[in-house]
Amino acid sequence: MKKKYNAALIGCGDYVRWLIDDLNNSRRLGVSATYDLDRHKSEKRARELHAVPADSAEAIWNDPEIDIVMIFTPPWGRIGLFKRAVESGKHIITTKPLAPNLEEALTLQEIIGDKVECAVFYGRTGNPAVETLKRIFDGGEIGKLTLYKEDWFHHFPQWNDWATDPEKNGGPFMDAMIHNLNKAVYLTGDEVADFTFFSENHAQQLPCNDTEFLKVDFRKGASAYLFITWAADLEVFSLTGNEREHIGISHMITDRGWYVTEEGGDGKPSIRARKEGEVKTWEIHPLPHTPFDDFILSMEAGTAQNCNLEMAVKDIEILDRAMRQQQQRA
Repeated sequence: MKKKYNAALIGCGDYVRWLIDDLNNSRRLGVSATYDLDRHKSEKRARELHAVPADSAEAIWNDPEIDIVMIFTPPWGRIGLFKRAVESGKHIITTKPLAPNLEEALTLQEIIGDKVECAVFYGRTGNPAVETLKRIFDGGEIGKLTLYKEDWFHHFPQWNDWATDPEKNGGPFMDAMIHNLNKAVYLTGDEVADFTFFSENHAQQLPCNDTEFLKVDFRKGASAYLFITWAADLEVFSLTGNEREHIGISHMITDRGWYVTEEGGDGKPSIRARKEGEVKTWEIHPLPHTPFDDFILSMEAGTAQNCNLEMAVKDIEILDRAMRQQQQRA
């Protein structure tokens, strides 16, 4: 029987609720301990994950039975946690953005080096629609992705005081649209050659601007247009977590002229491609493994994680350079 690894969860906030099912359904990883500065949050996640709330983070570092630590704290508080994880020989799973700025991202990369395994989860992590799109574009039946466009509209975060702080999270693109920057790079399978960035404020009084746009040009000719705004006062369903109205509009075009969209209105999620009246569809099937099982499989095989540390650092490097470019124009 294959080994099942023990994991600990540090940071028991709202993000974790999206992962509960995958964690409980994982065949290769089980959560044995949780920790959060807010004891009530730690106890709640422990109940959901059949784990035990730890009395301190130090108890997790000192536990030789724990193989992996999931660091789901805000991005600006990770350096000390990553150091302790590496010192105690524990592999790391974290989430986007890796850090609030390029300097800290490079520091985390240096801390980790090749000492432990590290994966950075994005919205595409464990997403069967994205993996179906990747197979379609790489397979060549309708050509390669040449134009990717994503527009996001939602209310600015109100359940914490760091998502809108440029010193702690970088604003709407760093906080949210970085998901789609990573997705665009993944689907094109290409290196970024150039980019143009705009950051403006239209309606809100926040520490950061409420609207940002990045055009990314890839070396082989593809482009991505990535737009996000927090300007609209859309509906907020909860002030304790990420429960807000979200309007997302996504379009993709291949180099052979196919218009590609994700569909799911009939309860059967699929990818749909159209060209001059011809329609092709691909059903989206569940993935064979949870993202946590994939982490273990890659670690055991010695292959790169699907969402690895190098990718996460490159995303932040692009945004760092793009923001500097904007400042120079101003």
